[in-house]
Amino acid sequence: MKKILIVGGGGGIGRKHIDGFLRTEKFAVSICEIDAAKCEETKAKFKIEKAYADFYAAPLEEFDAVLIATPANFHIPMAVHCARRSVTFLLEKPLSVSMDGVDNLIETVKKNSVRCAVAYTRRSIPSHLKIHQLIQSGFIGKLKMANFYVGQDYRKIRTDYKNIYFARRDMGGGVLLDFISHCVDLAQWLLGKPGKGYALCANLVFGDEIETEDSALAIGRFGEGLACFYCNAFQKPNEVVFDFAGTAGNLKFVFVTRTLSKLYFSNDDSGHWEEIARFENEGLNYYYYQAENFYNFLIGRPSTFTTLEEAAENLRFVLGVREAAF
Repeated sequence: MKKILIVGGGGGIGRKHIDGFLRTEKFAVSICEIDAAKCEETKAKFKIEKAYADFYAAPLEEFDAVLIATPANFHIPMAVHCARRSVTFLLEKPLSVSMDGVDNLIETVKKNSVRCAVAYTRRSIPSHLKIHQLIQSGFIGKLKMANFYVGQDYRKIRTDYKNIYFARRDMGGGVLLDFISHCVDLAQWLLGKPGKGYALCANLVFGDEIETEDSALAIGRFGEGLACFYCNAFQKPNEVVFDFAGTAGNLKFVFVTRTLSKLYFSNDDSGHWEEIARFENEGLNYYYYQAENFYNFLIGRPSTFTTLEEAAENLRFVLGVREAAF
């Protein structure tokens, strides 16, 4: 049984992580939460070993790993605190809200030989692992272009959206850092390092309720290919559709519902798409899959986690296109 401390354990993402780690039955979970009421609510809902209010006073060395699930503006100093104590950590995405301190974190991690990763969940779920395996095997030839379409009514999923990080630029809110950075991570994983990019961003529907963007269009060069990203946080259907164009065929991923996703293949112009795989209940299990992946990471098995360096490249790309978009 591994001991993990989840920092920000009283928040929405923190609780998803708690649920995922506990369901593996491979972790004993403790939390750090500054909000006393949220801490008590979390302790009442989950089997929590220990609880701390002050992260910087918590005995990090007693744990096999620390998971930092606080708003993104706290990520760098907390990760540096772990790295200076040679404590393994998993850091929620995005890496930060600016590039300040990023190089220092990477240097501190290297200096102390700290094992760490960044928690972009999609690198841990079966459908995306299958996509990666097929593309790496040359199933569609050389991948040259990718299109990432994501839309949902975020207000329904997070009814408190006006009062959380999503509404604030200084905490990493908005669809570029919160939604599209997931897809940028996939583009890195499948196509290569991000290069030049452009974006248009707007607050089309949410109005004065948030100070961030609820919609964005972005394009960029990744490795030897191109990628485009479409996202809004107000549409009624919850849709995720990814297209991958290779030199010998195309793959299409469709998130049908939270309980069903499908993967299609086509290599001609007949209009027929062959269903080559389907995945049950993925939308209900993202954090469970990631926790299982992190267990493998801790015991030295191969894992697919995003590295700090990749997360830094992602952040640099997203911040760059966002700055140019407004």
